[in-house]
Amino acid sequence: MSTRAMSLPTGWYPSERREVEARLDAWNRVDEAARAEGAASAIAPHAGWYYSGRIAWSAWSSAAESDTVVIIGGHLPAGSDFRYYAEEGFATPIGAVAADRALTDAVARAVKAVPDRSADNTVEVHMPMAAYKFPKARMACFRAPNDARAADLGRAIADFADASGGRVFVLGSTDLTHYGRAYGFEPDGPGPEGFAWARRADKAIVEAFVAMDGAMALTKAGEDGSACSVGAAVAAIAYAKRRGALRSRMLMRGSSDEIAPGGDSSVGYCAVAFMR
Repeated sequence: MSTRAMSLPTGWYPSERREVEARLDAWNRVDEAARAEGAASAIAPHAGWYYSGRIAWSAWSSAAESDTVVIIGGHLPAGSDFRYYAEEGFATPIGAVAADRALTDAVARAVKAVPDRSADNTVEVHMPMAAYKFPKARMACFRAPNDARAADLGRAIADFADASGGRVFVLGSTDLTHYGRAYGFEPDGPGPEGFAWARRADKAIVEAFVAMDGAMALTKAGEDGSACSVGAAVAAIAYAKRRGALRSRMLMRGSSDEIAPGGDSSVGYCAVAFMR
């Protein structure tokens, strides 16, 4: 069986099973009262676990019982091909997770996706969380471009789930505004005033997510530079709507400058769940 190896450097997420379990168990205890449940899909960030892991875990914690989990990443500009992970399994600190080959193959054909050989954090940082939350589930992994076609991916996954009768949870992976000198993006200048501008931009796109308005999310991302992988969020929204989701909930928001103040740059994060 071909297995995709872990590729991110040490520090993105814990490298040992006991460390993963300890971290996620701690977040479970801290956030138990605020947890949502029964989500068909969700949006979550993909920075390293130190910065955005707790926020991402709130999205995974919201998921309904599932036989297959689909992680949709990004970092692909508009007009790019869809990409998919072609391996038969994926290595995680929790252990290897089997791929859902039937879903992967059908959806890849539907959106004309090409195999993804690149190392990319937008998918990999979520794999240990998926493996911990759903120890018996299979997995499928895609990356979506930042354009309106991303909704086609979400709908293709939903159509497969409907036809197969499978329980499928979809996670769309995006961070929010990357602001500051490190990113060459300071439309309102450096420092706290600039970070405040970034948080306002984050708020606007999160409102589009919560409204389940993929078109508006694309617009806000284009106007404000407020998401690095908005296509993944658009796909998660499209999946939820196709599967009959009627409610959404903003689970958590945050930013790197709140977690590690004093730097000259900042990235925003959010988790949003969509329930049927």
